[in-house]
Amino acid sequence: MLAQAYFFRREFEAFRNAAERAIALNPMDAYNLAFMGILLAYTGEWERGCALTRRAMELNPSHPGWYRFAEFNNAYRKKDYRGALDVAVRFNMPSYYFTHAVLAAAAGQLGDRDTARRALRELLAQKPDFATSAREDFAKWLGHSELLEHVLDGLRKAGLEVPQEKRTRPNDGS
Repeated sequence: MLAQAYFFRREFEAFRNAAERAIALNPMDAYNLAFMGILLAYTGEWERGCALTRRAMELNPSHPGWYRFAEFNNAYRKKDYRGALDVAVRFNMPSYYFTHAVLAAAAGQLGDRDTARRALRELLAQKPDFATSAREDFAKWLGHSELLEHVLDGLRKAGLEVPQEKRTRPNDGS
């Protein structure tokens, strides 16, 4: 829990220390390995994070689909959209709106209009206001990063009208 709190506060050095301690204390806990792996990946430690999630899947062959989110984002960030889409279809979480969001983003990048349209239809059925909350929803996990903008670009290519980030002008004193 401490690692998670540090992650969401964006205190990444403290997060990494707490995450490594949690992993060392409980190396056979698949849930913990998967969650810490995903969060480590999202701080830029992609190799370590994905290795931990793979280990978690080995420990629990009947793992929940969310264990694959680091793998999806790792492929997506590398512009391996086919690989990302292949991972996303294995989430097996049809009631979770993020499943459809990432399917739409990968399909959008691939130009696969049919898959993107189906994913958007499911996404908007579950979360009708997602276009306006997409940046905030993804930023919780990805921060305000290049990957965040890359995912939003995929959603736009899929046909979702995601607003551009509001830029504030510095106060020039006039």
